[in-house]
Amino acid sequence: MNKENYDIIIVGGGFSGAALAYQFSKAKLKTLLLESGGMGSGTSAACAGRAQLFDCETSEYLHQVKQGYSRLPQLGEELEIDLEWEQPGHITLYFSAESLSSEIEKITWFKNEGLHAELLDVDSVRKLEPMLKMNNIVGAILAQEGHVNPFKFGWGYINAAQKYGARIVHHTKVTNLLLEKNKTIGVTTGNQQYYGKVIILALGAWTNSVLKTIGMQLPIFFTKAEAMISEPLPRLLQHHVGTSGFYESVHGGDKSITLGIGQHKNGCLLISNAIQPAQEIQHESSAWGMPALNQQMKKFFPMFDPIRIMRTWSAPSPFSADYQPVVGWYPQVENLYIAAAFHLAIPTIPLFSEKIAEQVINNNYSSGGFLAPYSPSRFLI
Repeated sequence: MNKENYDIIIVGGGFSGAALAYQFSKAKLKTLLLESGGMGSGTSAACAGRAQLFDCETSEYLHQVKQGYSRLPQLGEELEIDLEWEQPGHITLYFSAESLSSEIEKITWFKNEGLHAELLDVDSVRKLEPMLKMNNIVGAILAQEGHVNPFKFGWGYINAAQKYGARIVHHTKVTNLLLEKNKTIGVTTGNQQYYGKVIILALGAWTNSVLKTIGMQLPIFFTKAEAMISEPLPRLLQHHVGTSGFYESVHGGDKSITLGIGQHKNGCLLISNAIQPAQEIQHESSAWGMPALNQQMKKFFPMFDPIRIMRTWSAPSPFSADYQPVVGWYPQVENLYIAAAFHLAIPTIPLFSEKIAEQVINNNYSSGGFLAPYSPSRFLI
């Protein structure tokens, strides 16, 4: 069996794994990234590219997300790729005065951070998006939001990491973590062993599938999320538009449709989300999800009925027990680091990947600092 040695081994080739490979290789550490499928073929493959801000649950989290968001306009230049950055803004639609009033506090959070957010009445919504049918809508909130091409986002990090010397290995599944007493020393993939000073699991919904090889687990769960994309069309939407309750449905225990629809620079409409509970990861679109999502789209945008849908997809949408990222050293095993369940991935990963690299490079095991609230230890006390 062949043996190879690295400073950093990253397991998982989604957005977070790719960004971490970039950060560590840029810091001149010998870095290996292992992905069981194609690069970015898991949850990242289903990302709409939204740089969301309004879905922050607390003002403190918004402050952190804004720091990552502020990196996005220059990130393409850093990675030497056109990320197709734009800021269309997001309109959240509400169907009761109670649900709308419960979110108005967020407008104040935005203003305190120097971000734009405003309350809209029905007439204002109609003027901004003339094709939207006002089905029981009582009002809306327009909030600052950006957008990138998600494929270029992931591949930008991968290509930049390779330029700095990172080794990227895809279609190679990690079957075991190698332990020496209470310390991770490497991973096994088929007939290959890779040894590393630090092992980072950037696996999202697949985190526990690797942790269980050493008898460990974390409260990371997932739902089955489905979406579809249209043929290229003339400009029809000026903003991303979504119905309220998106993250409540993503983290929920019932089948639900929470419409989110936006138009990419290439003219395609991305229409999401059909959500249902899941115990196993399945990539096939369901017989229930696509028809239900199509009906919801036509309810609010009846003029979109004749458009052709080019493809559909399904992916696991991971989340932790408290809906916050799980980022930090695994407390029961030395040299094992978790980077999973990112909430609002596009704006957070540029910042979080920097902070993770700093923590690992400095061998910082302290309980304080930027990443402290997200430590896996909060679930293992």
